Amino acid sequence: MQKYSQSYQLKSYECDASFHLRLMTLFNFFQDVADMHAEEMGVGYTFCEHHKIGWVGANYHIQIHRIPMWREQVVLSTWPSGTTAVSGIRDFQMTDETGTELIKASSQWVVVDIEKKRPVPVKKHLPDYEVIDERAVETTFPKWAPVTRADMTLQIPVLHDHIDFNKHVNNAYYSVWAMDSLPETFLQTHQLSQLEVAFKKPALLGDVVTVSTQINGLETCHDLTKGDTILASVRCQWKEIA
Repeated sequence: MQKYSQSYQLKSYECDASFHLRLMTLFNFFQDVADMHAEEMGVGYTFCEHHKIGWVGANYHIQIHRIPMWREQVVLSTWPSGTTAVSGIRDFQMTDETGTELIKASSQWVVVDIEKKRPVPVKKHLPDYEVIDERAVETTFPKWAPVTRADMTLQIPVLHDHIDFNKHVNNAYYSVWAMDSLPETFLQTHQLSQLEVAFKKPALLGDVVTVSTQINGLETCHDLTKGDTILASVRCQWKEIA
């Protein structure tokens, strides 16, 4: 098995007000190449729908060296890099036209029984699942402490456009909402260098999600909750813009 690669030229609507790649677009690119590669491997949506199983996102760990800009040509590569009892690990690497690494990431996806909504063994349901023994980011997706001091909060109603075909909030929105909770002055003077996301429970249409944000210097921590239930946790590392 080989890595799967896809080329993208960044369009204006895929970039933010500073002409840089949007975080939402980055997550969509990850999903795009992962879907295409999974289909090519024979373990994508078509296979899963037939066998009544599904891949559910559990974690992302993203490291950013440089955020590409409008009109840049980038290449995004992906490959399955490992498994646990009930999950697959999928890694990503984005490079520019010269082959220089821009962004790298590792993600974890749990295999679930769609009807029972419970994790199922990878070896039993995907006995021929192959991996490439190479990690883009050496991570075990560690847990971190919940937010203990909410320096700011933001409430977001879940609307129709937030819902994907799994009938819950698309996982890209949690990180976007975490960024939206930060002051504009912070976002204008800092650049994201590392992002970790742990998905815990899905948000559904009509829910109201509360983002509680704690700023510790160049680290920000965000808990996204519905009532007392944590839906996702996001942890970011930043660097000051010179």
